[in-house]
Amino acid sequence: MENEGILVVDKAPGPTSHDVVAMARRTFQLRRIGHCGTLDPLASGVLVLCIGRLTRLSDWLSRGGKEYEATMRLGATSSTDDVQGEIRPSAEPIPSREQIEAAMQPFRGCIDQVPPAYSAVKVDGVRSYRRARRNEEVELAPRSIRVDRFEIESFEPPCLRVRVECGKGTYIRSLARDLGAALGCGAYIETLRRLRIGSMRADEGVALEVLRNGDDDEAVRAAFVEPRVALSGILQPLDLDEEGTRLFGHGQPAPVEDAEAPDERAIFGGGRFLGIGRTGQGQVHPAKVFAAPDVVA
Repeated sequence: MENEGILVVDKAPGPTSHDVVAMARRTFQLRRIGHCGTLDPLASGVLVLCIGRLTRLSDWLSRGGKEYEATMRLGATSSTDDVQGEIRPSAEPIPSREQIEAAMQPFRGCIDQVPPAYSAVKVDGVRSYRRARRNEEVELAPRSIRVDRFEIESFEPPCLRVRVECGKGTYIRSLARDLGAALGCGAYIETLRRLRIGSMRADEGVALEVLRNGDDDEAVRAAFVEPRVALSGILQPLDLDEEGTRLFGHGQPAPVEDAEAPDERAIFGGGRFLGIGRTGQGQVHPAKVFAAPDVVA
């Protein structure tokens, strides 16, 4: 098995993101494994794991655009904003498709969104969901998020199937909650599948059962993604020559052309991923260096 890399997992509903990390740690016999972008237990789809030294890459991979397919059930609200919470039916009628499409419009673009009470957001150092489970009142501050796409795929009342493309930090449960409030009838998430993070797609991931069993090395290896692919659409690549590779690998600035403006780039050299650098004034300065000693010797 690999001792470092970026692994795409197609998570099934049920396990938490931490459960999946625990499975991977047992399979790979490694402790240094983390995930990029929490996926609710209810949800299925892409969960990206960083293994070994590449756990330090998780902050950048988490920035990748997300794509979801979700079923929202109209006509009720939920304490958790999904089907796993306490369901409270509404007496208000289910709106028409035209009314729903009009209500969805304000939820596109850059908007403010309040995370669900049952979320991992910390309040005074305590996870919000822990406070909610203790029946404490939870007040979370709104966050600025970006929703690039929020469209109806099908509508069979009371079930509304939608496709969402969004940026980091967006809660699909909050979209359902807020759309339901705008419609007056309430709504919550019934099913949720994350189709994509950046360029990494669910249909390219290893099945959870295969990861758990750890008996199909070929299937697991096929789900590993090269850093250049994983970071595409998140950071522009920058390829260094031999001298630049040596300097960057030793944590020193390397001269590069067309790097006057400050920018964050994914750095490559000698056919290998070297790390993350910041350009400016004709140089690239190391921010994170991942290069193995044989690359920079």
